[in-house]
Amino acid sequence: MKLRLRWVRGHRAFTLIELLVVIAIIAVLIALLLPAVQQARESARRSTCKNNLKQLGLAIHNYAESNKQFPVTVFETGSSGVSQTWWENEKGSHLVGLLPYVDQGPLWKKIDFKNPAADPAGRPRIDDQPISGKKFRSMVIPAYICPTDANPNISDGGDRTKSNYAGSMGNQRMDTWYGVHECSLGAPAIYGPAAPTAPGNLFGNGPAGHGNSYNPNDISGVFSRVNWAAKFAHISDGQSQVILMGEIIPNCGDHSRNGWYHFNAPWIATTAPINYPIKCVYENAGWEQPVGSAAGPKTECNHWQNWTTSQGFKSRHKGGAHFVFCDGSTRFLTENITYRLYQQLGDRRDGQATSDF
Repeated sequence: MKLRLRWVRGHRAFTLIELLVVIAIIAVLIALLLPAVQQARESARRSTCKNNLKQLGLAIHNYAESNKQFPVTVFETGSSGVSQTWWENEKGSHLVGLLPYVDQGPLWKKIDFKNPAADPAGRPRIDDQPISGKKFRSMVIPAYICPTDANPNISDGGDRTKSNYAGSMGNQRMDTWYGVHECSLGAPAIYGPAAPTAPGNLFGNGPAGHGNSYNPNDISGVFSRVNWAAKFAHISDGQSQVILMGEIIPNCGDHSRNGWYHFNAPWIATTAPINYPIKCVYENAGWEQPVGSAAGPKTECNHWQNWTTSQGFKSRHKGGAHFVFCDGSTRFLTENITYRLYQQLGDRRDGQATSDF
């Protein structure tokens, strides 16, 4: 028995208008669907970022258990304790010290900390020998990367891989670099023009400018810019009340853009409000020029070379940034948090009760 298909009379093709209507409906559905897809993707990225900080908090706890203190940024001090030149004794940032605790033990073992300078051209070398850490500064450390920050691995010169996380100096005195307007961030209108007074050191616990001190009495938070980091005993406010590390946008900081390895990169304070709007280097025409050059406004609180505001915690996430506290807990702090409360969370010994956050 044969099956025959018969053409049904009256059948017609779609008209052009009907096709356009169908296409328009599809376009509307896609337009409605895309935000949901993008939101789901960002939610996944935020979850990854939060987990990264959770792992870094655990890594620092493991480091402290073995070394009796948090990892330090090592430079400027020779073996005899006498101050050396700025570059003479670089041995990396506190992020370098964490390498064995973030699944980077093999990399750690290859770094020759007795030879901080880059290997001279033509020097013979065997691949499995310890070599200068600067040879590894272009390597991507997955635990140090937030997936929401576009192209976090690209840096000026192409040889420095960035980190989206850094330890906290707390409410440190953060004078800006010379030639740039100071910003008084304690004022109610923190995003507007301010009186030319240096901010920070709200509670008198962070008097050393930019955290340049080995003395724990000069540092508000748990890391300094030089060879000091806190022990748990230094955190008198309680570990759940003090920020340990937070998110940064590397190219929005004058020094943070130097990468995870660089000793002079991750000195970040809570002094600047979360997500303070910065004209980031390489992202805004004219703003990438050094202070004192002809191009670009250099007297702005939003300039990437204004240390008061640029060396602060920032993220690409909408509305705030992730932080890990000294007890290992992670929190997303909104950028609308009151300035004083944020500084209390940065300071490890302000002695004041904190409200819900």
